[in-house]
Formats: sequence, structure tokens, C-alpha cells
Amino acid sequence: MLGIPTVMVTVSPEVSAQMRPPRALYPNGFKVGNPFGRPGMRDLQTAVVKDALGLLTQNTRPGEIITMNYPDYGEYHEPVRVGRK
Repeated sequence: MLGIPTVMVTVSPEVSAQMRPPRALYPNGFKVGNPFGRPGMRDLQTAVVKDALGLLTQNTRPGEIITMNYPDYGEYHEPVRVGRK
């Protein structure tokens, strides 16, 4: 309990809650493989990292997952769907 403080960033809060991490951040709507945002989104990635590190100063309950919204991620950044021919 007095070890190194950790923060989990998760895109699957239901699964992560079962592990009861000391503190966790769920960037709402982010996809598997992009827990900090899509490649090249440096400002968004920096914001997520800063928010995650900010949880180290908050009094969180084990298993509590803090949800934050990042509008910059949005639907605009969804990958292009390739249709069948």
C-alpha cells in the first residue's frame, strides 16, 4: 500500500473495475489500442496523460474509475470503414 503510486488508463472500465485499481481514468469513447487518442493527436494525448497523473493527487477509492470526456477525439477521428465489393 505504500509502494509506487500508479494510474490505470482504460478503454474498458467494466473489465478494469474487477481488478480494483488504486486509481483509473476512462477517456470516454476511446477505442481499444488508442487509450491516449489516435496517432498524431499530440495535444489530446498530452491532455490525457496530464489528467491521469492528476489523479495521483486525488483521494480515490480502490476500484473507482474516473470518466473524462475529450471532445477532440470525437467521431471525426474514427477510421475509414472499408466496404466489400
